[in-house]
Amino acid sequence: MNIKGQQVLDFLNTNRVGVLSVLLKDGSPHGATVHFSHKNNPTEFFFLTDRNYKKCEALLEGKSSRASFVLGFSEEDMKTLQLDGTIRVVSNAEELAALKKIHFQKIPTAQEYENDPDSIFLEFVPTWWQYSDYNTKPETRISSL
Repeated sequence: MNIKGQQVLDFLNTNRVGVLSVLLKDGSPHGATVHFSHKNNPTEFFFLTDRNYKKCEALLEGKSSRASFVLGFSEEDMKTLQLDGTIRVVSNAEELAALKKIHFQKIPTAQEYENDPDSIFLEFVPTWWQYSDYNTKPETRISSL
C-alpha cells in the first residue's frame, strides 16, 4: 500500500514523532510516543526502540501483530494522519542496513543507539490510513479507501 497525495507526504516529511499502539501478549492495547522514519513505494514506517520496553513484549516472539500509528496532535496545526496495519521486529541484516539509512537520515540522534545490544527496529506496514486537515472548510480528508 502506498500513501498518496502531496499534502499527506508533506505532512509525513515534516513530522518526526507519533503515537504507536500495539497489542500486548494478553491482547490489551499499549500506546507509546515514538520517533519514526518512513519510506514510500510501498509505505513502511520504522521505529528504533529498546527490546525491554513494554511495546516490544509480544513482538519478540518473531510474529507480526496488529498495530495503529497516529501523527499530529497539535491544536495549532489541526492535521492528523491515522493508520492501522501490522508491526514486526526487523531482524534480517539486509533489511536492517536499508532501513537504518532511512531512519538515521531523518533521526540522526538515534544513531547513538545503533550498537546497543537492546536496540531493535520495528517495521509498521499500513493496511488503512486517513489524513485529515481541519484548517479547510469543509475539512480535507484523504484516505486509502
